[in-house]
Amino acid sequence: MTLSPLSIQQQLDTLRDRYVQSIGDRIEGLAALWEALCADDWSWERLSALHSQAHALSGSAASFDLPAVSAAAQALVEALAQLIAGRPTEPSGESRARIAEAIAAVRAAPRDPPRVTRVPPIPMAFAAPTRALRQTDVLIVEDDLATGEHLALQLEHFGYHATVMQSLDGFEDAVRAHEPAAIILDIVFPEGDLAGPERMAENARAGVAAPVIFLSQRSDFTARLWAVRAGGRAYLTKPVDIDALVSVLDGVTGAFVPEPYRVLIVDDTRLTGALYEAMLRNAGMLTMALTDPALVMQALQEFQPDLLLLDMYMPDCTGPEVAALIRQQAAFVSLPIVFLSGEHDRDNQLAALDQGGDDFLTKPISAPQLVSAVTSRARRARAMRALLSRDGLTGLFTHASIKEQVLREIVRAQRYHTALTVAMIDLDHFKLVNDRYGHAAGDRVLKGLARLLHQRLRMSDSIGRYGGEEFLIILPQTDGPTALRLLDEARARFATIGHLLDADQEVTVTFSGGVASLVPTGDSRTLLASADAALYAAKRAGRNRIICATCQDATEAPTLTL
Repeated sequence: MTLSPLSIQQQLDTLRDRYVQSIGDRIEGLAALWEALCADDWSWERLSALHSQAHALSGSAASFDLPAVSAAAQALVEALAQLIAGRPTEPSGESRARIAEAIAAVRAAPRDPPRVTRVPPIPMAFAAPTRALRQTDVLIVEDDLATGEHLALQLEHFGYHATVMQSLDGFEDAVRAHEPAAIILDIVFPEGDLAGPERMAENARAGVAAPVIFLSQRSDFTARLWAVRAGGRAYLTKPVDIDALVSVLDGVTGAFVPEPYRVLIVDDTRLTGALYEAMLRNAGMLTMALTDPALVMQALQEFQPDLLLLDMYMPDCTGPEVAALIRQQAAFVSLPIVFLSGEHDRDNQLAALDQGGDDFLTKPISAPQLVSAVTSRARRARAMRALLSRDGLTGLFTHASIKEQVLREIVRAQRYHTALTVAMIDLDHFKLVNDRYGHAAGDRVLKGLARLLHQRLRMSDSIGRYGGEEFLIILPQTDGPTALRLLDEARARFATIGHLLDADQEVTVTFSGGVASLVPTGDSRTLLASADAALYAAKRAGRNRIICATCQDATEAPTLTL
């Protein structure tokens, strides 16, 4: 859910108040470290730590609207950088005086500027991380009632509630009374061979905004041209391929909203990390913030971010060092790493990018700027990752990718002592489909099953194409009986879907499945083997059923034949 502008502003004001309360201790820590260096503990390591802390103070103060503190801290950074560049055995009197003066300026900088509204409303960019099964209303206008009702029944299986009208009479009133998410409209009616698009063009001029998909026996240029002129978003010919129609509907109705982008933030200042979290969460993103860079590898494995937002200067290691460490891991070579720092020196920025970064954002940064930069990078990264980890036909995870996901979910489940269930499902008699109707028809069945599973499962669940017609499903925080019920509902739905595999013939296809839950001492090999054994038990028992290896019973249904 998007936070209201007032809510996000209140959050940021609260964070800023906490930061102002803590900044005095940070400044005094800088002063104490310098005094220790000047007294009897001179070392390049401590001087480097002082420089890093001053840099962090400059950036965080800018982020929290304390420009005077930020400017004074930046002057201290420059004085320290000049001292470090000279590499003396110890600071001269002039250097001591210049740095002491800079620290005094930081101490004296005002910390209470006038409060102003800093965060404008940010449009919700992504859906909340749930995929609720909901009915989307569509209107079918088809003069052949049997065709319209059959189409409505097929769409029902994919989450669409369709109302059928047999005539154009009253069409406009019906749309205005309850505007559907989409209109499926024939071309030919008793009023004329182009009556559908002609009436739709009139409706468009009258302000009817619902997207329209034209569906007709006609496929000639004139009909298609009139459909375009009437504002048609798609044109499909009869007999309709239900998978193609659902794919178009999903696109025009927004039935599938992309999963929220996941952003990992590493910043040693806890409040600064919380500030960026608030900005990104307000845009609908999922975030995790770390103050200890030593935890970054574990977080990458478990959180699976689309982007890493990384501070450049931290006490124990630098951001570029963290980036270089991550780039040595093959699994994260393509992860976008964006530095966010108060560093303004272009040479230092380029040096940081050379260690494995992809972009450099300079503090302070506004919420819209941060959201825009993160969104563009994360979108491209997700698209590139999909090319490598997704099956080209179904859009599901590839065999290798889904097996890697099993390993990650097992680690997560065992660490947090949560339930984990997997399922193997396999299309029944799929070879007969390919042999009788051809591989193109078989591909349509595979895509239809992938779409149904994607619609009926949660965003947190993972689905992969394990083999030719075999799928692997991972259901985190789900026990065996619950997974059994969910998959049996999907099985029953799929068994009633008619697949247009021939020019004039619809065929129903079924699938069988095996379910298994992770035991405390289990591993991926035994978990997958258990689910696979349950799948073959379902096949031997007659197919079109789900058997759970860790449940007391199995669901059964009469086998549908081709």
